[in-house]
Amino acid sequence: MLRQVIETSLSGICIADREGRIIFANASLLAMWRYDLREIVGQPVGLLWLSRDGGLDCIGCVLSTGRWNGTVAARRRDSTIFYARMAVSTVCDPETADLWFLVSCVEGSVQGKVEDASGHRHNLEGAVAAMPARFMDPTEIDPAIDASLESLGRACGASRGYLSLFNDSRTLIGTTHEWCMPEQKPHRGEFQKFLTRDLPWWIAQILEDRTVYVDGTSGDGRLRREERDFLKRHGATATLMLPLRMSGAVVGFVGFDRNTDNARFADEDVVLLAAGVNIIASALDRKQSEYLFRESEDLYQIVLDAITDTVIVVDTGLTLLLANDAFIAWCEELGLATDVVGKNLFMVLPFLPPSARQQYERVVRTGRPLTSERSLKLGDRTVFLREMRIPIFEGGEVAKVITVSRDITAQREVEDLKAKAYSQVERNMEQFALLADHIRNPLQAIMGHAELINDADATEKIRQQIQRINGIIDQLDDRWAESRKLSLFWRKYS
Repeated sequence: MLRQVIETSLSGICIADREGRIIFANASLLAMWRYDLREIVGQPVGLLWLSRDGGLDCIGCVLSTGRWNGTVAARRRDSTIFYARMAVSTVCDPETADLWFLVSCVEGSVQGKVEDASGHRHNLEGAVAAMPARFMDPTEIDPAIDASLESLGRACGASRGYLSLFNDSRTLIGTTHEWCMPEQKPHRGEFQKFLTRDLPWWIAQILEDRTVYVDGTSGDGRLRREERDFLKRHGATATLMLPLRMSGAVVGFVGFDRNTDNARFADEDVVLLAAGVNIIASALDRKQSEYLFRESEDLYQIVLDAITDTVIVVDTGLTLLLANDAFIAWCEELGLATDVVGKNLFMVLPFLPPSARQQYERVVRTGRPLTSERSLKLGDRTVFLREMRIPIFEGGEVAKVITVSRDITAQREVEDLKAKAYSQVERNMEQFALLADHIRNPLQAIMGHAELINDADATEKIRQQIQRINGIIDQLDDRWAESRKLSLFWRKYS
């Protein structure tokens, strides 16, 4: 979840370990500083600041107070200087509880303009930079939106900030989140109906993914009547509405109202507020995806539980997302914990060898299914498993892996018994062939002695019996050849 927040944020974000060394940075930060990821991973986070000492002071401040905000002079890879508004805080690894530093930033103006910038511009940059940290916990997204609307609204001098969403048919819009000054009338929870064939002008623009901005003046210095009525209904002297997109479609907007005389939103303010809206949209998009996944999870679970093989679904970090009844029963049989969802696979099954991790990494890296067999020593018995790992793609990349495992211990035992039986049959047939030869040799000796006897009748009787025995041995040879063919057939098709 932390990595998803970082990757989808428009703010530049990086994570540093407790020693202050960078372990990850998102595309926005890399573009801002013009580095490649491999060039800064492992480097001190102070690399981003013009003064390494200043960077270390920021880290030290965060260690003592838990947070630091400010504008710093930064040096790009090509040594050019720019100013960045930064917020540095600490987060904990949800699995290992290790302390990380979360650095969030937005690019400020050039040095000459930074000194002349208004105080609210600095505050707005800081408010946007601080937003990603609020959305780390998916269960606290609503308070995070409320807090973000307040911080953005106060920073840009607004009297009201709110989030409104359309229904699926685009015939109803409602305000779901809001912050407003005490003198403003709140509109949270209110809904407005409209006809799709007769849309209000401002809704039509928003649905076309266009920003709506009315500040009391039009292009010719006069305000159209519909705009004047619009501002009157809002109780504002200026209003800004920024479309909110989720999964490629406009689903609502974030609005900010001002009711002061100098009400105009500067272009730089609009850009920063749009960045904040995109952060909110990314958080809502993730929440919606998780909701849809949970909504269909019951159906998935029913299907999985009907499968007798053990089935689990893990993410790329090997955290268990789903497990069927067969897997839970197997864990119970082994005396392991049965509350497995949300835990790391290697914590649930501590006996898994390192090769299992390598196989998952191979599936994630190549995007191809992998079938393998392994033996596991469980107490005083050995278990043989046949496993199939199947990748699940999201956005063109492997996001999850389904693992289907079958206990083939009994099958292996049967195959071993069959192999032993076949080997014994082969040995018996070889011994039988040798015995046939051993019988023929004495018969030849008996026949030689019979021919030396002067009694012709006795010699003839002996010859007849020897021929009879040879005939029986020939029949046994034929049966041996047929048995040989049958044994080869059994080996091939059984």
